[in-house]
Formats: sequence, structure tokens, C-alpha cells
Amino acid sequence: MQRIAVVLIALLLSLSVPAVAGAQLGPTNVPAPLTTPDEETDSTPFDEDTGLSTLQLVLIFGAAITVLGLIAYLIVRDAHTAAPVAGRAGAQSVAKSGSGASAKAKSAREREREKQRKRNRAKAQRNQRKKNRPR
Repeated sequence: MQRIAVVLIALLLSLSVPAVAGAQLGPTNVPAPLTTPDEETDSTPFDEDTGLSTLQLVLIFGAAITVLGLIAYLIVRDAHTAAPVAGRAGAQSVAKSGSGASAKAKSAREREREKQRKRNRAKAQRNQRKKNRPR
């Protein structure tokens, strides 16, 4: 019951504050002007708008679009140069086989020979490391 009373009092106070503040902004609080303002004459000798012409707008927007396009091109080019070669489909097959043929186009015998060559090379490297160990 006390919560409801507190909420109602807070609501009444919040609604009464703007009404009091609005009374302070009445026209009676505005000081009288010290001098009477003269009528301002139109300082422009012509009535048409002096804004940008259509050609200027086209050139501005064209330059902005060109700059944004150049920025996008540079970002994409940089992303392509920084991407790993293994992620590219065309470069992957060329990198694996020296002749440019894809790995799936090789016959089973060629793949087995290549695997055996890799095993022999790894074995020779292991033996070389064993040979060069400090004793």
C-alpha cells in the first residue's frame, strides 16, 4: 500500500513540475527591445537561388563515387594478395603438381610413386639429422 502511495505522489510531482516551468516562459518576462529594428532590405539583387548548378552536383557525386570505388578496389586487391595460396582453387592444383595437372587427374601408380618419393625424402632427412646429432 505504501508503494502505491509513493508512486502516485512521484507521478503527481513529475506532472506538476512542467506546468510550473511553463509559467516562467511567458511573454511578460521578455525585455523590451532597446531600439526599434529597421526593416531589412533584400540584399540580393536577383530572386533566383545561388546554389550549386546541376553540373557541379554531378561532378561532386561522380568524384565521390569514384573515390569510394577506388577504395573498394584497393581493399579487395590487398585481400587477394594477402590470402594464402592454398585457399585459391586454381593455384592449389598448380602448386601441388609442377606440370599444372590437378592431383585427381594422376593415375593411381603416379600417386603411389609420388608418395613413395616423399617417404624416401623424409627418411633421408631423418637419417641426416641422426647423423649430425652431437655425441
